[in-house]
Amino acid sequence: MEHTAHPSNGGGHETREVDVRFIFVSLGALLFGAFLACILVVGIFQFFNHTYQPDVIAKESPQVTPPGPRVEPYPAQQLATLKAKEDHILTSYAIVDQKQGLVRVPIEQAIDMVAQKGLPSHDYLSDILAGKKPSAPGKAAEPKKTQGSSNGQ
Repeated sequence: MEHTAHPSNGGGHETREVDVRFIFVSLGALLFGAFLACILVVGIFQFFNHTYQPDVIAKESPQVTPPGPRVEPYPAQQLATLKAKEDHILTSYAIVDQKQGLVRVPIEQAIDMVAQKGLPSHDYLSDILAGKKPSAPGKAAEPKKTQGSSNGQ
């Protein structure tokens, strides 16, 4: 296969040179525009910095903590601390109220004590008044008479 050059299309390369002057002028215009943009941004920041006047009320008012839930800075560490405190409370002895004789015992010992003593219970099925309001003090509850009942009269 032979490849022949076609003289009608310019021989396969560009016939005119690159205009170096146009490239340098374009580069200079871009640099000048970037410099102007930087000067403009710095000027706007300086203007806002000098004209900003914070509210006097905001300076004088005390800092108010926003309502919860707030973002915790170290949640894993705080959770571990909370679990350690709870484990200490559940596994240690302590005097809660010395006047009333209240003490705290470890949870395992408390479970054994309740198992030995038993839980208090109430038989609500046999209690007639369970869940009912007591009658007024001046009125006695009279039994209802039904038809067909005989009282011996």
